[in-house]
Amino acid sequence: MNFLLITGAALLLSALQARLPTAWWLGGIRFEFLPALVAYGALTFRHRRWVIALAVLAGLLQDALSAAPFGNTGAAYALATFAFIPLRHTFDRERLWMQMLAGAAASVAASLFACATAGFNGAVPKIFLLAALSAVVAPFVFFALDYTKWRSRHA
Repeated sequence: MNFLLITGAALLLSALQARLPTAWWLGGIRFEFLPALVAYGALTFRHRRWVIALAVLAGLLQDALSAAPFGNTGAAYALATFAFIPLRHTFDRERLWMQMLAGAAASVAASLFACATAGFNGAVPKIFLLAALSAVVAPFVFFALDYTKWRSRHA
C-alpha cells in the first residue's frame, strides 16, 4: 500500500479519534483507532522499516492527543510491532480473531506504557475495557484500509 495513503489514513483516524466523544457509560474511555492501524501495518506491510515508521507515527499522533509523555506511545507501538512481525507469517491476517487480537495487543502495550509513566492506580479495569474496544474497532479499520488499498489499485 502506498505510504502516502496510510499516512493520510493515520491522520484521518487520529482526527476521528480526537473528535469522537468518550464512552461515558464505560467510565470515560475513548474509542481508539490508532492501535488497529498499527496492527494493520504490522500484519500487512512487507518491509520492516515501513511498519516501524507507521508505528512511531501513530504513537506520536496518539501522544499529541493525550497527556502522556511525547514518544512514550511510539515506543510501545514499536515494541508491539516487533512482536507482530514474526507472527504475520504464522497467522492469517484475514481472520477476524487475528485482527481483533492484534488490535487489542497494540492497545494493551500502549496502555501499559502509559500506566508505567502515570501509575497503575485503578487503571487495570480500564486497560481491559480499552483492549476490548480496540478489538471491536480493529476489523472495521482493517476492512476500510483493505478497501482503500483495493480502490487505489483499481482506480
